Amino acid sequence: MTTDVTEVVGAVHEDLAALLARLRAGGDVADEAMAGFLGGFLGRLAARGSTGAVDVMIRLPLLVHAAETGDPAGGRPAAVVHVLWWAAARYLDDLADGGPFDPARCNADILAALGVGSHLPARLLREARVPDATKVAAQAELSRGWLDGISGQLLDLAARPATATTASVLASYEGKTGAPYAMATATAACLAGADPGRVDRWRDVGRRFGVLRQLTNDQRDLVTGRDEDLRNGAATFLVMLLLDGVPAAQRPALLALHAAAATSADARAEFKALLTGPEHLRAYHGRVDAMVAEVHGALHALGGTPPHTSALHTLVDDAMLAFPLPVPVA
Repeated sequence: MTTDVTEVVGAVHEDLAALLARLRAGGDVADEAMAGFLGGFLGRLAARGSTGAVDVMIRLPLLVHAAETGDPAGGRPAAVVHVLWWAAARYLDDLADGGPFDPARCNADILAALGVGSHLPARLLREARVPDATKVAAQAELSRGWLDGISGQLLDLAARPATATTASVLASYEGKTGAPYAMATATAACLAGADPGRVDRWRDVGRRFGVLRQLTNDQRDLVTGRDEDLRNGAATFLVMLLLDGVPAAQRPALLALHAAAATSADARAEFKALLTGPEHLRAYHGRVDAMVAEVHGALHALGGTPPHTSALHTLVDDAMLAFPLPVPVA
């Protein structure tokens, strides 16, 4: 048994490489398609230097398993499943957002994504060396994660700044990003033999952590200057917090400016200046700090085996340190 989480993260990357080799050797047309899709995903991550984001996906279920048992290695199936889910979801999300894709391969890649995100995880959980009842519980978490994720994505696709609220946007975040992290933590807890009550609490921690990851993604869009959310007219939490915080008489003008930001660089710069203004950022950080505190509180209540419990707290704090928005001086 090893308690070195970094070592087990490396082992999960080896698991992914072994899965890729297994698919390539399968000879089945579906396996070949999934191998091409998964290989492309892993290759792009390496080329962009984005393995750090994947390591967070991997570490979370490993640390949950370690908090329950002292051993992160038993969480490896949950970590692999989590990466596979995101490989599929990121492609489908990019497709929905009109991102770059090859029209000649689009239909085949959609089918491969569905296989990588649903069939392969189910296969791996079925092959896990755990009691049958644990396999059933873990597969139920996979199904729940997909359904909750689909619900959240549908809410996100339907959200419009004129009718959305901060509450409705957070509900979509809990689904589209919170659901897969909830699946990862709950699956890891199942594999660790946790009782149903603790599995429920770990699922809640994962969902809350996923919301923080989505907020970080929103921040990255602004900090890096991509401004894709503004170009797409997205109803993000930052946008809705701004719109919900102004008097009703000012809201139509702000909505018009947000709509213009999709195609006008000047309007985009003006609206972005409002999003990153000191008064708005103070309100934003106040809400986000409260969310972070709630996750820490839930982790403290769960307890577990040190030092893995401390590492979970660090993972939560680090989630908000990537691409930070400035904290205005009071």
